[in-house]
Amino acid sequence: MARNKHHKWYIICGSILAIILIYLPVVYTYFYHDITGASKAINGSIDLSSADQANDKTYLDGQWEFYWNRFIISEPDKSMKPDLKLEVPDEWSHYKINGKNLPAGGFGSYKLALTGFSYDNMITLFIPDFGGAYRVFIDGHLTAESGTVSKDTDKVFTVPKANLYPVTLSEAMTHEVVIEVATTRFSGLYMTPILGDYQQIVSENSFRNEARFILFGIVLFSFLLLMAMFTLSVRRKLYSFWMPVMILLILIRLMLTTEFYSFWQQVLFFNLSYESTNVMMYLTTFMLKYLLIFLVQEQCGIKFNKREKIGFLIFYSLLFLIYIIVPRNIYNHYLSVLIPSLTYALDVYLFFKVYHGREKLKKSGMVIFLGAILVIVGLAIDSYYINGKIYLNMSLTMLILFVVFLLIMTWVYAMRIIDLYDDFTISSSRLELAKDQITMQKEYYNVLSGQMNEIREIKHDINHFIGVMSQLVKEGKFDKLSLFLNEYGQKIEMDQLPVFCEHTIANSIIGYYYLRAKEYGIPFESQCNIGEHSTMSDSDLCIVLGNALENAIYACRQMNPSIMQFVSIKSRVMKGQRLIKVENSHKGELEIKNGRYVSSKSGNSHGLGIGNIEKVVEAYGGFIEIEHNDKVFTLMAAIPENI
Repeated sequence: MARNKHHKWYIICGSILAIILIYLPVVYTYFYHDITGASKAINGSIDLSSADQANDKTYLDGQWEFYWNRFIISEPDKSMKPDLKLEVPDEWSHYKINGKNLPAGGFGSYKLALTGFSYDNMITLFIPDFGGAYRVFIDGHLTAESGTVSKDTDKVFTVPKANLYPVTLSEAMTHEVVIEVATTRFSGLYMTPILGDYQQIVSENSFRNEARFILFGIVLFSFLLLMAMFTLSVRRKLYSFWMPVMILLILIRLMLTTEFYSFWQQVLFFNLSYESTNVMMYLTTFMLKYLLIFLVQEQCGIKFNKREKIGFLIFYSLLFLIYIIVPRNIYNHYLSVLIPSLTYALDVYLFFKVYHGREKLKKSGMVIFLGAILVIVGLAIDSYYINGKIYLNMSLTMLILFVVFLLIMTWVYAMRIIDLYDDFTISSSRLELAKDQITMQKEYYNVLSGQMNEIREIKHDINHFIGVMSQLVKEGKFDKLSLFLNEYGQKIEMDQLPVFCEHTIANSIIGYYYLRAKEYGIPFESQCNIGEHSTMSDSDLCIVLGNALENAIYACRQMNPSIMQFVSIKSRVMKGQRLIKVENSHKGELEIKNGRYVSSKSGNSHGLGIGNIEKVVEAYGGFIEIEHNDKVFTLMAAIPENI
């Protein structure tokens, strides 16, 4: 119950933390100007006289002048009157000119006057991780460009990477910023332009690029490692297709982000325009979200029925069809917030599903669920970030969270691989012990069978013996009778094979080692009260008794024959515990490595005895203790016994 109670709070705290991580950047952006006191553009002008121009990067959000279907710097005309004032960040498809909504694709210019701004060093202005093609001018000087800007939408080519150029400001009190934008899908300045020191921005971008590729290298390494361990885990029936597909989708989703697409654009994506891959990004995201069902089911142990799986498959398929079928103008105007919001229906459902089924969570299931939350948070923040809804620099967030998720999965799979081979080792040891057990029982019963045959022979000859004795009595030959009885007594004399306990398997094991001890001249004592019905299975009882007695006799045989040797085994139930105590003499030399006793026996399976005893005893909720001095080695085990 305590474990389940902890699971309850882990789930609640993990979900609360996820909500905070998702919405805190949005809340910060919403209250950005109240928190920082930063200026905001009004009617196409922004006063920067109060900005900390030495250190801060300045977000140029607010009302910009907008010139539809005009490049006012590249192709100036006499009519410089703006068509309207637009909010930045926002999509121009939310606005109308002459009563008509602007289309998603097209071109235009944004213009903003900077007042009260002076700066001695070189500056630049760019739009970080922006999906459209653009050119930025400060006082007519080009300071940033990305992709191919054209009036012909067929010639517009977008890449998320921008080239930055330094600009030195004149001494004028007002400076003019113009951004020429061309897009086939993303509908204008949906992200906020940033003004800052050229060297500082270049340095920060360089640092982020290095960090991105280091993190991506970790992702790639984790991917290869996971695939290798996944292959090794086939024997544990962890071979469902979803896991390699999910890892591959994570890699593709990262490659499609603004951080990496420019690098992979020609290598993997046939030099497609960044805007053209938006459908692929949505498909990858929807598939990742859907595969969370299988992650939670197969790795956490929370079952989803066929109806649930088909229902969410239809749900995400419909969302994707709506995204690709609905005209871009309508989607941008009415659905750009609704559709992404609906994708979180599965995330909410997963929370309640895991919460109600927390008692069924597998080993490491809670860790995997928290890892799944990282995937959800990463996708959410990246969705906000690429849509200009947050001002905090969160470009690395999804990458970092995905890295942590893959490291978690790598750790979990590594632990399961270790468990797999531990189980394999134990299974091999148990198989060998089973063979030994058969040998023990065979030899023990051979001894019993031999004694029974001798008894049959004696019984068969008893009438003859009685006749001889009767005749000798009649003849009064008592001396010969006495001699005959002595000879007969020596003939039928045999060692009595004791019964050590009622449990058949335990009795044969103890009997076998009793015979071995007798063969080697080692005194053997047994005081065992083990009933026919025991909490432990026959194979587990064989592991405990067999390993303990084998080690005991082996230790005695390594001693100098002139030194007193002995083996003693005792077992009884006391206070609900099955107590087993095995003592033996030893030569006083023990090798201990990393807190474990190292066997001096040869062979692959040797050295596993005490470890196997410990695993079996702990599996029943018991424990073992080991004591030794220069003469005596003692192994004690306590196992809960159901009486």
